Amino acid sequence: MEQHTFNKDFLAENLKNLRNYCGFKTFEVAYFLNLSSSAYGYYESGRSTPPLEKLIKLAVLYGVTFEELVRKPSELMAHLERERKLCDIKRELNLTEEQVFLFRFILDKSSRRLAINWLVDLSHHR
Repeated sequence: MEQHTFNKDFLAENLKNLRNYCGFKTFEVAYFLNLSSSAYGYYESGRSTPPLEKLIKLAVLYGVTFEELVRKPSELMAHLERERKLCDIKRELNLTEEQVFLFRFILDKSSRRLAINWLVDLSHHR
């Protein structure tokens, strides 16, 4: 398993990107965490780091893992975009959760990309 070192700047950028991606305002996330908007703004600016219990709440709010919160922002956004495409394809092709599970978890990374590309092509030909 690949190990990552904690990068405070990655976390700050991911928090801001995730909030924008999900369409939340700063004050809404702050309210969810029981914080002031300025206190939450410190997390997004990298001036302070959220304690573990706040990180867990943020991961739950955004539907990501803790590891995803601290990965490279470009990797996280690419992952979210792939997941969004897979959800769109699932809906368009009326796939079951079991079928999606096969593509998401059983196939290795290179095969998963091929399978998702195949699904995209299939959805365009329907």
